[in-house]
Amino acid sequence: HQLYTDNAIFQRNVAKYPIKSRAKKNTKVTISFRGETATVTADDKGNWCAYLPGGEAGEGFELKVVSDGENLTAKNIAVGDVWLVAGQSNAEFTVGWFKQGAEWSKDSDYPLIRFQTETWQPPHMRKDDAWQILSPKTVKNFSATGFFFAKEIWKNHKIPVGVIVSASGGSVIRSWIPESALAEIPHARKTLIEPHRKAFEKYEKEKAENPQKPPRYPFKSYSGLFNERVARLRGLPLSGVIWYQGEADAMFAGGHIYREYLEALIKSYRAHFSNAKLPFFVVEIPYYGSHYIWSDLRDSQRFTANRLDAVHLVSILDIGDLKDIHPPKKPELGARLAAVADRFVYGGKDVATGPQYESMKIVGNRVVLKFKSDSIGGGLIASDGKALRGFLIADSNKRFTDAQAVIEGDCVVVSSEKVKKPVAVRYGW
Repeated sequence: HQLYTDNAIFQRNVAKYPIKSRAKKNTKVTISFRGETATVTADDKGNWCAYLPGGEAGEGFELKVVSDGENLTAKNIAVGDVWLVAGQSNAEFTVGWFKQGAEWSKDSDYPLIRFQTETWQPPHMRKDDAWQILSPKTVKNFSATGFFFAKEIWKNHKIPVGVIVSASGGSVIRSWIPESALAEIPHARKTLIEPHRKAFEKYEKEKAENPQKPPRYPFKSYSGLFNERVARLRGLPLSGVIWYQGEADAMFAGGHIYREYLEALIKSYRAHFSNAKLPFFVVEIPYYGSHYIWSDLRDSQRFTANRLDAVHLVSILDIGDLKDIHPPKKPELGARLAAVADRFVYGGKDVATGPQYESMKIVGNRVVLKFKSDSIGGGLIASDGKALRGFLIADSNKRFTDAQAVIEGDCVVVSSEKVKKPVAVRYGW
């Protein structure tokens, strides 16, 4: 199994770490790791799974498997923290893809940072998704998002870091959600599952009527990437998930409904990985062009992060690129992701996000916005020293207009001469 090759990293501090693969059916399999041994019997299909303690962080271990006279050894195993980086092209694109890649590669010799890329091929065909040690030779194949995040985690905590990359450019969120979870979403049942059921019934009827010239098979337009790349990771202990996806859904005007799908994805992954509190870092989609559909999706991301525990929105509005859907400021993204990890996974105390909205109060023709105290550090400032911008204000007709915004203490006060009785404010829309 590609998760257990040479140079793999196992999640630390796990009482029962799953080790699974295939053997001859109904044969005994003995597995040894860090002085612990387990013996199991492969099922009628040859599948087996054993559990051994992962232990504390460390390196230089061997995983040994003996079955039916055959001995296999995976060498140079490390134990540390394993993260899943998933989504579409901004999670997938490698260091070598970016024009800055050569410069980035100069700092890439980290033997205790390892990465593994999930591919679409079935297990017997996969050759390129074994664990790789981060080095100047391999860095070009590493997700840029994962690369900069892993380096920050290593520098801050000095423990082995493993990154599993499961991403596909241009993919929509429904491709990453198991069908059982989609079935819980009314929108998905109506627009995806039920139409496919009817199409399949029609296909079966027409095939029976004309077996010599069967109709085109009605492939599903959902759950495919989950089945190909995530299903095989079932039960794998992780430190957390970095989810960088949504551009494709925004382009198809799906931002308003995205919140239902994102919540379903998070809940289903927590069940899939057997961790109800699995941390999720959702990368906020930055500005691109001038379409409001991106704002709809960002609002769904914010809504979901506020609704679910241990889901953290990582804002990159200020480091996006209006002309490039693949913003190249991946070093800054890695630093922000690591800051959130330091605060919410590793127990740090530093402020890890931008100001987080808490409440609003209407005072005459002004709206006073209050922010969560643990998100503003030493106080509010404009990062570029200029007047605040990006705020909109509306009265009861909900027609938003540009607004003036000023910092007053730990609040932002928003107003407009055109709006005498405000009821709502938007930012970054």
